[in-house]
Amino acid sequence: MARILAFLALALWCILLSPYPTAVFIAAVTAALTLPIYRWLRARMRKTAAVTCFSLGLIGCLATPITIVTLMVVPQAMEGASRLADWWQAGHPIPESISYYLIETQRFLIRYIPEIARYVDKFQSNLTSMGDSLFRNALSSGLGLAGDTMSMVWAMCIYVVFTCLIVVYVPAIRKVMLLALPGCEAMIDRFGRVLHDASRSVFIGIVFVPIIQGTLTGIGLGFLGVPDPAFWGVLAVFAAVIPLAGTALVWLPISVYLWAVDSLASGLMLLAWGSIVVTGADNLLRPYFLSTGIEASMIVLLLSIICSIAVFGPVGVIAGPVMVAVALQAVKESELLSKKDEV
Repeated sequence: MARILAFLALALWCILLSPYPTAVFIAAVTAALTLPIYRWLRARMRKTAAVTCFSLGLIGCLATPITIVTLMVVPQAMEGASRLADWWQAGHPIPESISYYLIETQRFLIRYIPEIARYVDKFQSNLTSMGDSLFRNALSSGLGLAGDTMSMVWAMCIYVVFTCLIVVYVPAIRKVMLLALPGCEAMIDRFGRVLHDASRSVFIGIVFVPIIQGTLTGIGLGFLGVPDPAFWGVLAVFAAVIPLAGTALVWLPISVYLWAVDSLASGLMLLAWGSIVVTGADNLLRPYFLSTGIEASMIVLLLSIICSIAVFGPVGVIAGPVMVAVALQAVKESELLSKKDEV
């Protein structure tokens, strides 16, 4: 009967939390990562004070990057959007230096491949229509920013509440799991350790390393006098989680632009900074942090990120490696159980 009631409790909680699967998953990962902090607080103060301090710390961790983005990035993004609108209304002219290279390239291709002329005209027409469509979509996305902001605030509130609830009620959750799976106390503890180690590796390797890369990208752009370096740095943070391409999606086109508009030296300096410093930080830090908590090769982790992004969206960046770690532990546990059955 105890096992049936335990399964009933787990099923009811799953049904209750089913409308917020992403928030619950991220909250569970965060709780696994921050549980030692809450236990440290709980050992030194009453439960109410510990929960309050833990909640305020979690809110502070969320509010700090949002404040930085609001104060530094949003003004630069608004200025950039204003310049983009003025440039588009002026007929989106191409700088003479870049136009020269494009015209020369077009002449070279037509000289040796005359049939390509009609494809070039068609490509230019498609590019113009695609630019118009992207510009209109950007404007419509900007108009819906307020609604997206409210949705984000609501999701963050749910995330904070769920994280605090999981951390506080870990003993109760563990008891229910032991009732549902009697005699599996050691196995449940091992899964808990794996989840903690994987969460730590993912947050450091997939969250903090991109922040370091974005900061380095912004520093390089600011040193070379590129407008709005904070905006491009934040964009590099989001691009850094994209497998294979990463921050090169940001600094590589800008280096080509600097080479064409400013000077070859500026373009080469940014290219060297991006390929050696920014990419080097990723190549050194990310594999190290991920390998410390997840016993899988980088190829497997990259594939897990790509596949989980396709299934779960942006949360797949965290879900993929964590699920790989849990799956590998499940294989180990199945081997241990089969050996016990043989004995």
